[in-house]
Amino acid sequence: MADMLSGTYEVMYRSADDDIQIRGEIWLLGRRYNLPQDMQAMEQHISSLIWCTYRKNFRAIGGTGLTSDASWGCTMRCGQMVLAEALSRLHLGRDWRWTAGTGNRSYHALLRMFLDKPDSVYSLQQIAQFGVDFNRKVGEWFGPNNMCQVIKKMAKYDGWSNLAIHIAMDMTIVESEIYALCKGVEVTGAKRHSYQDGHMKSISPAEESPDGATANGGVSLRCDEFKPLLLFVPLRLGLETFEKQYSEPLKACLHLPQSIGMIGGRPRMAFWFYGCQKGDGGKLFYLDPHTVQASVEPVRDRIPDETFHNVGRPSLMNMYELEPSMAVGFFCANKEELEDLFNRLRRDVLAVGPALFEIFTNRPANMPALVIPDADLQPLDDPEDVDEAGFDDLMADSSLAAVAGAGHNSCADEEFEIIEMGEVM
Repeated sequence: MADMLSGTYEVMYRSADDDIQIRGEIWLLGRRYNLPQDMQAMEQHISSLIWCTYRKNFRAIGGTGLTSDASWGCTMRCGQMVLAEALSRLHLGRDWRWTAGTGNRSYHALLRMFLDKPDSVYSLQQIAQFGVDFNRKVGEWFGPNNMCQVIKKMAKYDGWSNLAIHIAMDMTIVESEIYALCKGVEVTGAKRHSYQDGHMKSISPAEESPDGATANGGVSLRCDEFKPLLLFVPLRLGLETFEKQYSEPLKACLHLPQSIGMIGGRPRMAFWFYGCQKGDGGKLFYLDPHTVQASVEPVRDRIPDETFHNVGRPSLMNMYELEPSMAVGFFCANKEELEDLFNRLRRDVLAVGPALFEIFTNRPANMPALVIPDADLQPLDDPEDVDEAGFDDLMADSSLAAVAGAGHNSCADEEFEIIEMGEVM
């Protein structure tokens, strides 16, 4: 398969550690592998991860003239990867493994959500548009915290998954607030989606029966159940460089079964980290978005998927090379997994070194109350209701044409952004 793909992309970055021999105990998103005996199982796991990279030759984004995200979209692609891992667990199951040519309809419906089209829920176009709300013009680089905030906004349009998303600002987790979020009920009468015949279809409450089935035979998630949770914890572990004292607690996060990795990287290069090697000085495993591939078009109900999976050697990086700003992610499909996560964070993460963050059962009296502002969500009324021409008009109206041809613009501190206190939740 590597030979088949060799002519389809260009590599913009390659790790100096790519050729290091991997042995010993490896943890990938909460799964342990002992090498070399578990090498085949580990490789199958890695090749099943959804790989999102730079793309080219998609339709120009609005009036900007941009037909590729090369040099500015790496954090966006990492955000897509961490989100795809959460959705894969929700819709395909934790033990699902990819095989070339699979016809799994849920899998192809999931990939469709990440195509570079304005009507795809988690497309680059949607990410770029929502980024304007956080003072990021189309063509500007995101930091990890920006990406978490954008994912939270986009997910409101994903009725198929019905996710609850919480961003633990100020490196503080309050259990009671997360439980309340997961028990929340959507607005009555809001459009949601059902899954049928490999497509996402809008439904109204009138079309849905009490058991969650829809009139057209699809299946949807009920809103009165405990919502699956995507939890992000933005961190800054050092001022200018990563503080080595945090290495063991950070690796411990990747040992947890709820882990969906972390968004981080080197200066001006974002990666999605999904695993680690045990031991002092162990390497981090990551998927690298810095590969330019052609945009993908659906073929009937299927998505040509070879370029969404990395079948080569895993990329490795020394943990001490990390930028200090990053975002750690966790996914809990139900209440039991969430309770287990809180227990494991206390026992297996906070107890092994300096605290990465704080956990409280309830918000302390001396801590400012959590305020979640009513978001003025007007990106696309519904992803299925807006065509590409309409998206172009919307983008042109937002005065973004001035950034046509924009190159790589980093955040204010030229690296990952510093997480500010009191940022929008």
